[in-house]
Amino acid sequence: MTETTAPSTYRAIAFSGSLRAGSSNTGLVRLAARLAPPELAVEVVDWVGELPYYNPDLEADLPEVATRWRAAVEGADAVIIGMPEYNFGPTGLAKNAIDWLTRPLGTHSLRGKVIAMVTSGGKGGGSLVQPAIGGILGLLGNTVVDEPKVTIAMGATRIGGDGSTDDDEVVELVTAKLDAVVAALRAR
Repeated sequence: MTETTAPSTYRAIAFSGSLRAGSSNTGLVRLAARLAPPELAVEVVDWVGELPYYNPDLEADLPEVATRWRAAVEGADAVIIGMPEYNFGPTGLAKNAIDWLTRPLGTHSLRGKVIAMVTSGGKGGGSLVQPAIGGILGLLGNTVVDEPKVTIAMGATRIGGDGSTDDDEVVELVTAKLDAVVAALRAR
């Protein structure tokens, strides 16, 4: 009988659901990439905005960017999403990126991933979007890392789009979320 051991390094894809220059949600995923512990390699994908709107008719002749997106996530153990809250829900960009990953049903590239969301927003820090999209991601066969919550109130004043911050609380929350992602990966 062969004993299996956990890999020494896990791979995560991180993306932002915002196209805005200087987005604090983009900053959160960039900060996560910099703060990642040695056993978690985080690659920030900044081209999900190039994906066309999901349309099942495109499955017959898949756009190159969709093929690239699916392959990037397929090869990852985890997905980290900088999830802005627009009108109490996910942005169209974030939902579209997720929709491209969920086809074909049953064998999609998002299935079986550890998923974590980090959110920055106004007074509520984007706290309403995480439960809504987290429920969907869980139903798709993933482990959603809910705790600790990373909902950064008034994020635009606390973190730059490049991931720069001098706010110790932001650093502590993102670090704790990354540690929780690694723990979830080890527990699989």
